[in-house]
Amino acid sequence: MEITTKRKTDRRIEKTKQSLQAAFVSLIQKKTYDSITISELTEVANIDRRTFYLHYSCIDDVAKEMQAIARNMILTKMQECNDCRIGTFIDCITEVIDNKQDFYRVIFTEPSCAHFISDSVDSLKYCILEINKNSSLDQTRKEYYAEFIANGIIGTYAYWFRQDKASVSLTALTSLLKESISIFDPKFTFL
Repeated sequence: MEITTKRKTDRRIEKTKQSLQAAFVSLIQKKTYDSITISELTEVANIDRRTFYLHYSCIDDVAKEMQAIARNMILTKMQECNDCRIGTFIDCITEVIDNKQDFYRVIFTEPSCAHFISDSVDSLKYCILEINKNSSLDQTRKEYYAEFIANGIIGTYAYWFRQDKASVSLTALTSLLKESISIFDPKFTFL
């Protein structure tokens, strides 16, 4: 009996959080990040303000949780994969971005969201280091390589989103990212 109650609670919590996240994406497309209020967010999500505070303390927490979900999706996909090459990693990132393009378009183009770009770089760097924790490279080298790779990938996606009319599709961008890595070293896998 207890397990059933817990499942119902978990589903309700998940549904509430999904509603708040969807409302956040909707609002961030209409106004700047800094101007979104909790009252607006809860109104669009059709959730009571008190319910919001049961799950989050501020708007930043909603956005950070969305980024953590994306990071965990990438990590999970890479850990399930037997082929941890950079191309596979880029495919995973593209899949995450493709599922929430409206959110990432704002994150990568809205000046008030600039701090999320640096958070995205940190999240990708974490994924790269986590996937390569058994690499034979020394830790300093791993850190610098991961920083370079994460900044390059995030910078390229940000550039793509900043284009008024992107000259390439997201699929084509994914191919370009993979090609750009192989130009430097065709045998490049990961760290």
